[in-house]
Amino acid sequence: MSNSRNYQKLIREHALALMKRENKHSPFTNVPNRAEVISYTKGTQRPCCTADNFRVDLSDTPASAWNTSASHVFAASFRDAHPGCDRSLKAIFDAWVVHFNYLRQVYAKQQMVAREEQARVLDLASGYTNERDYKSPLAGIHSVHRRRECKLQLYNRRLRTAHCHLGSYPSAVNVVQQLGPTGMSSDESEHDVGHGERIYHITHKAWLSAAVTDTLRVLDKLHLRMRYQEQWNATAGAWPHLRMPSSQVSNRKPLSGLPKNFYAQDYLSSLTSEGLDDLLLQEDMPLDIPQAIAA
Repeated sequence: MSNSRNYQKLIREHALALMKRENKHSPFTNVPNRAEVISYTKGTQRPCCTADNFRVDLSDTPASAWNTSASHVFAASFRDAHPGCDRSLKAIFDAWVVHFNYLRQVYAKQQMVAREEQARVLDLASGYTNERDYKSPLAGIHSVHRRRECKLQLYNRRLRTAHCHLGSYPSAVNVVQQLGPTGMSSDESEHDVGHGERIYHITHKAWLSAAVTDTLRVLDKLHLRMRYQEQWNATAGAWPHLRMPSSQVSNRKPLSGLPKNFYAQDYLSSLTSEGLDDLLLQEDMPLDIPQAIAA
């Protein structure tokens, strides 16, 4: 199974089989509810699902307790289904995580379409007599969806960069996977500055620790270094985004279930005991940036 394209195809096919979906357009019918996910997150050690009843939480990141457990179930099941596979369990695990992030995108689109259709039917039932006069009240969802896709692209780019520097900077992969696409900063505004460049202003997450922010910025710099082959000669591909920090603070809720040192100490100090419990804090993870990388 040395052919990478064939390997990825087998990952996709195995995911369809475990999730009992006929094809890539099929709906997801066995998603755990929020109560089940929270109950599992609070400390149980049993697997969240089995290969026969494979269930993933498509509304959360691959690093959540539930989805991490499901990823191990997938990797073991794939190995059993393909005994001749020459990939390690970790490699299978990582390949599934990449595909899982794609499935989250598909799921989000399906949910958006379902909500918009429900709103359309309700509005028509409330007095619209001509569908041509109907204007969706969920038009803003498209903007949200575009922002979500940008976050997913940023997540995948940073994860690829982290994997490229795994030997010299092993903690970076874990940081990116813990945050997931949802933990990537939004690019809230943009404007042209000439010559094709475009500046994207990054919103600031007040709850995120400076150490995690520094890690993400280092990965962005490493990406640019690879992108320009250290000589500012761009390789093939789209012009990279110039992402600049801004004073604008994100008003989105913080992610829960992250290591404690992912959160800013000032933010943690501002919370009540109930607020701290809601964060479901995990053990600290290494966040030191190697000197050779930081230089």
